Amino acid sequence: MAAIYSGIHLKLKSSRTPWEEKLKLARFAWISQQCFLPNKEQVLVDWVSHVLTGYYGKKLDLQQNLVEGLWAYLDDILHSKKLQNLLNQGKTLSLRFAVAQIINERISACASGTSLDISTALSCCHGILSSSMLSVIYATKYELMVELLNRLCQLASVQLRLQGPEQPLKRQVFEVLLLALNSYLQVQKQQSNPNRVFAQVTAHLLQPFLLLRHFLTSRNWTAEDDPAIRHHLSKDIRAKVDAVLQSALFVTEHLQSYKEELLRVKEGPGTKKAPVTKALLSPVSTILAKLTDTKSCDPALRFALRVNSIPVLFRFALEAFCKGPENKVVGFHMLTRFFPTLGFSEELAKKELSSPGNWSMALLALENLLNLSLSWDLYNVAADRFQHGEAQFQFYREVAELLSNHSQPTIPAWYRCLKALFALNHLIVEPDLDGLVSSAWIDADCVEPRVMKAREALLAVLLQTYAKLRQLPRLFEEVLTVICRPAADELRQPVLSAGLSRNLSQCLLDIPPSQSLEICSLILEKCRSFLLPDLEGQDDLALKLLSLSVLLHAVLFNVKSMDNSTPPPVVKRSQCIMGELLAVIKSLLDLLQGPFTDALWFKKTAEGALLLTYTWVEVDTLFQMHCSKYVSQVRPESQSSHLEGGTSFLPGVKEEDWNVILSKATQCGSLGQLLQELLALQKMKQILLKMDFVSNASSEETLRSTAGFILRSGKSALSQTNTDQWYGEIGNVDVNTYPVAHWFLVTSNLALISPYLCEEDLSHIASVLLSSVLHKGVVDGAEDQGTCLSVPLISRHLLGDIMLIELPSLYSAFIRSLSQRIVGILRGSNQGPLSQVLLRFVQASGATVRSEEEGSETTSKMNDASPAWKRLESIAREVLISSNACTAISLPKSQLESLMNLLPVTRALNPDGMSPEDHSECFLLLFFTATNVRPSCDTESTKTLELLKEVYVLLASLLSGRNMGSVLKVVHGSDLLEAAMTSLFSLSDRGVSEAVDSSTWLAFLQAVQQFLRGLIQVIINRRKSVRLNLEKFTSFMVTSDMAASILSREKLGTRKPGSVQLLLASLTTLCKAMIVDHSSSKLLESTMTGLLEKAIATMGPLIQNVLKSQSCGLLGQSFSVNVVTVLLEAELAQSSSKPPEAGSLRYIGLYRGFTQQILRELSSSPRPMDFLHSALCFLQAFYSAAEKTKEPGLDELFIAVVQSLKKLLAAPWISAGEIHELEDPLSKLLAQLVTNSTREQFHVILMSLKDGLGSAWLWSGRHGEVLSAVTLTRLVVLSPLNDLSSKAFWFMAPQIITNLVFIVKESSKEVSLTAGFTVPVLEALRAVLRQGEGRLSNPHHVAMVYGALQSVPLEHLSVEDYYTAFQAIHEVLFAVIQCHPKVMLKAAPSFLNCFYRLVVSIMHEGRQKGEGEKAGSDAEFEVLLKCAQLVERMYTHIATAAEDFTVLSSFIVAQYVSELQKVTLYPQIKRHLTEGVYKILDLCFEQDVKFLNTALQMGVKEVFNELFANYTRYHKTQRQGEEKYTA
Repeated sequence: MAAIYSGIHLKLKSSRTPWEEKLKLARFAWISQQCFLPNKEQVLVDWVSHVLTGYYGKKLDLQQNLVEGLWAYLDDILHSKKLQNLLNQGKTLSLRFAVAQIINERISACASGTSLDISTALSCCHGILSSSMLSVIYATKYELMVELLNRLCQLASVQLRLQGPEQPLKRQVFEVLLLALNSYLQVQKQQSNPNRVFAQVTAHLLQPFLLLRHFLTSRNWTAEDDPAIRHHLSKDIRAKVDAVLQSALFVTEHLQSYKEELLRVKEGPGTKKAPVTKALLSPVSTILAKLTDTKSCDPALRFALRVNSIPVLFRFALEAFCKGPENKVVGFHMLTRFFPTLGFSEELAKKELSSPGNWSMALLALENLLNLSLSWDLYNVAADRFQHGEAQFQFYREVAELLSNHSQPTIPAWYRCLKALFALNHLIVEPDLDGLVSSAWIDADCVEPRVMKAREALLAVLLQTYAKLRQLPRLFEEVLTVICRPAADELRQPVLSAGLSRNLSQCLLDIPPSQSLEICSLILEKCRSFLLPDLEGQDDLALKLLSLSVLLHAVLFNVKSMDNSTPPPVVKRSQCIMGELLAVIKSLLDLLQGPFTDALWFKKTAEGALLLTYTWVEVDTLFQMHCSKYVSQVRPESQSSHLEGGTSFLPGVKEEDWNVILSKATQCGSLGQLLQELLALQKMKQILLKMDFVSNASSEETLRSTAGFILRSGKSALSQTNTDQWYGEIGNVDVNTYPVAHWFLVTSNLALISPYLCEEDLSHIASVLLSSVLHKGVVDGAEDQGTCLSVPLISRHLLGDIMLIELPSLYSAFIRSLSQRIVGILRGSNQGPLSQVLLRFVQASGATVRSEEEGSETTSKMNDASPAWKRLESIAREVLISSNACTAISLPKSQLESLMNLLPVTRALNPDGMSPEDHSECFLLLFFTATNVRPSCDTESTKTLELLKEVYVLLASLLSGRNMGSVLKVVHGSDLLEAAMTSLFSLSDRGVSEAVDSSTWLAFLQAVQQFLRGLIQVIINRRKSVRLNLEKFTSFMVTSDMAASILSREKLGTRKPGSVQLLLASLTTLCKAMIVDHSSSKLLESTMTGLLEKAIATMGPLIQNVLKSQSCGLLGQSFSVNVVTVLLEAELAQSSSKPPEAGSLRYIGLYRGFTQQILRELSSSPRPMDFLHSALCFLQAFYSAAEKTKEPGLDELFIAVVQSLKKLLAAPWISAGEIHELEDPLSKLLAQLVTNSTREQFHVILMSLKDGLGSAWLWSGRHGEVLSAVTLTRLVVLSPLNDLSSKAFWFMAPQIITNLVFIVKESSKEVSLTAGFTVPVLEALRAVLRQGEGRLSNPHHVAMVYGALQSVPLEHLSVEDYYTAFQAIHEVLFAVIQCHPKVMLKAAPSFLNCFYRLVVSIMHEGRQKGEGEKAGSDAEFEVLLKCAQLVERMYTHIATAAEDFTVLSSFIVAQYVSELQKVTLYPQIKRHLTEGVYKILDLCFEQDVKFLNTALQMGVKEVFNELFANYTRYHKTQRQGEEKYTA
């Protein structure tokens, strides 16, 4: 055979052999093991390389398909396993450089626009670069590698630029590019000449790299893009590109060259230069020349590429050269060279900054440059002034002047650049403060949210800076100058936004009161000297007056309030300010005494005057209340005039003049209307303050009229629901926001005004509240920040506020309004006899019963003969008649949805806050709805069931109210139960319950059971006619015609299955209620025993027939189990008075068969959680019954239940969360099993635990078996064990602990198992340690858990998993310190190492994130806060554990401060950790503190000194004060 294939080499060289035949022979030769050629693999690779080189060198003429075949053949060779094996064996194989050159040319041709399929060539390139031996052709020829990267970057950039579904990105290009970048980085590290690398990168790679980076960062990624490229490859490529640029352009060897270029001007003539060999010539100029090269890329991209690249390169330079303080000046001069390239020079600005888009990009780049300068601390004010002649200051001043002269108030980055300059030095911007205040504050007119956010951030820094410098009056001088400057004031935005007001408020609290008063004086001086003389007839001056009034209002409302400790000069100055303000107000009022005009100046002057008046009244009243030194200008007789109905607040202003001004102001606009309401509210407050304890008639009348004025003033504005937003600023009130402001004023002062409102006004408030809550258009844009208000949002908060319940008259009005709305919907679809019943609900009550007036015993003291209760009795009779008659209200779809929208509002009501009458009427209306509403057609059945389910849930909620007894005074409980069941059976007959296995029907059934349970419980708890009601309802359920037709065996197959379920559900609920209260009263015990007998006699045959019939499959699994469980419990309760005998249960055969069925199905396949819960409850009940009745085969049953539980917990379809949900029934079942278990029975459990905790299951990957045993271990140890079982368990406990520790260590090796596997094991370990207090005699068995805790992973976890692991470790440690303190003290270092691991972990996770790190959400932060609280808790328990622990207290503190020195924690997290460490410092003696000061390193020592100073100042003094009063 060898002779046959020996001539292949000659045939490949022969010119007579066809090329197709040659290719086939070459393929055969590569794969065949029977072809013998010397160095065959190298020969074949050389042959294909030679042919491809000849073709692309124009020496061979081949067909295109043959060329593609040659490329495919080369690709197959490069990716073959045979080649990999040869290379792994150490054999050598080489490629020609020409192949690499051809690949580069093919990629270049494709990047230039030629339509070529280069996937095979790229695959070949991937194969070459993937092999360390083959990639030598690139590694040994550096220029070839650079060329490859250049071509690949161009190709990737072309693909990224051609965005669209018809031009999808090719993953192969980016994978090869990433591989080439990795290879290049290795090659570059091997280059011995950094100058050569710099030259190659700047000449060939800088522009392609920056272009590629620009496309990667600016591309609008879409769903059609390959996720691997978007999420992984793009980030990896960008990181590698950054690494190449930084390591090539900015390396330590080049630092001297950069200094030579950047600092040559700064060096003196006598400066001795360091010798520089082979230095770069002008590296910065080289880079900038390449960036500004006009021929390098598309003109449309040139500017964007340059401005986006400059901050990146500047960051690279800073990271390379400016890590130490000695080279900061190099970084600054680099900034001065980079800055002009952004287009801010005069010649470039005319060309490139002509469009807003370019301005935005340039300002974004400038922002990045300034932030980098700030974060790297390039600007040292003192060093710049004394060492460099303020070079940096002058540069930043030029930047500030440029921003001021070319203001761009519509671009957010413009504000952020100014903010950065302020952060560098406020003096940089201060010369342009006038223009800044104008452009960025007073005259800024852009309301786009992004711009507003940036503007408010800048102004916040502005205010805070001048507040810290104690120069806020200086800033306000500029602000007032700009406001009073001639301008189109009607186009100006309000002078204060919500965010700006908050910042101003904080700043005013931080400055001395004298400066706040100085600001007020400046504002008043502007009003007197500039505005008042020429105000009449001047619209612009009136607008300026209103702006100054808003400013003065904001300052006076946020200034520090005076009290008796305020220095007299401040009090005197305040009185002068108030006097000046009063004089200005009087001047304005005199101006308004003339005839009313519709001119703008008159309206704005009136609004300004009212705002200043309201401000003066509020502040004057506040000063009077809190500062006895303050003397108000209001005389006592003027104050007392309000009690008689006077309206004037100002001294020296007559009542008639004030009333004239108020009448004119009413016509001036929304702001004036709101200010009148505020003044009226202030009037009510003053009256209430001055009234005697015994109110007089005139005062009461004044209060009623004033309260009515406040409400009716905005009544028309609230006639239609308003969804506009208001941010709480009084100066921003207009026609659109007035309804919000008015509604906020009313709702926030309801406690003050509601007692003086008439019934009509209360009904109006209730109607507005209900309508706005139901409105769909609620906008919650800024709700999270608490800054945005709207009418629906205010109403929603009011409805959930407890204050509404504390206003009984308003709460009652709201309930009546809600009832009327429900009645209106029901009446809209029915004009029959039911309409008359509904009409009775809306009739006015003759008398009102208020629960809050009659106290807690209202129900027992109600007057049964009152008209209100007679009316309710009449309504109750008619409701029962209509329910028993099965008349129906069919709601169409629209009305059904309207009613569904009302029910959530009803659910928000608090039953305990209702009066007995409202409670009864609401219950009867909902009961009428539940028993009479029916679907209008078959398609509406599901929606009707959902509606009725909600109604029954609401009825059950009302049954829990304290006034539920009042309902049973007007109607018997049994009548309600019978009417409800009659209606439900009728509903089932109408076909609503066809799909009884649907989730909607089962949820409806649960709601019905909840209602029945609640009502029966109320009947029993009320202790009035209990026997009569229960006997009547039981007889109805057993002997009524409807029940008889269901119970009839002949008709069982023809009845609707829903009726059967309803009957079983009602009987089950009745039995359950009687079982619970069976033994509570001997008087009722015999009655309930007889009733249970009747119910059992009915339920038993019915359940058996249902389970045997075909309809059994239609019943929900959990429902069936629940019914049988209740039947079993009822039999046990009914026979509890008899002595237990074997076989005493009537339906024991049913229970046995049911038990066997449940044991078979419990773990056979995935089951719903409600079925599992019900099945476990049944097993507990049956095992309890079997024990009581001495059922034969109890041991077999015990073993079967234990095995089934183990299989269930080990089932692959059940999760750890679902096991946690089943923990309660599992615990009860296991407790039932082990409480009276024999030694043999408990031995079965122990053997099961021992088998499940074995290492074989873990090593074989069957984690479910281990988790099952772990869960059973935890539940068994928490169960009440008898003496024999307890001794057996704790004898085996050391082995169990050893196994659990081993499992923790093994599972911790896989991070993915932490939350679902390792944490449950730790919980079991904790339970064993807790219950083992005093039982575990060997301390080694406790101390061995430390090794397990050290292995639990806390890194690379999600926040939820991190918290569960953190908490589990903490709880195990807490169990040790609480239950085994001696063990903890003996192995204190091991304990502290485990705890210190938690401390380090939470400090790492709770640190403030850097610029490149992603900050977590608020929910994630709350989780970390919980972890910090756990650490504080542990510190506290360590401090109180034992006095012997003081030996290690100094080491605990040292560990904490050493870690604290490395990170900057969030303040909330640091507060909890620090409070815990303070408890440890309480244990430290003076020598411990000295030891720490001596032993700690310098930086750590500073952290400790700060910590100890705060401890001494705050915590220690507080603790000593507490100890002083501690016995």
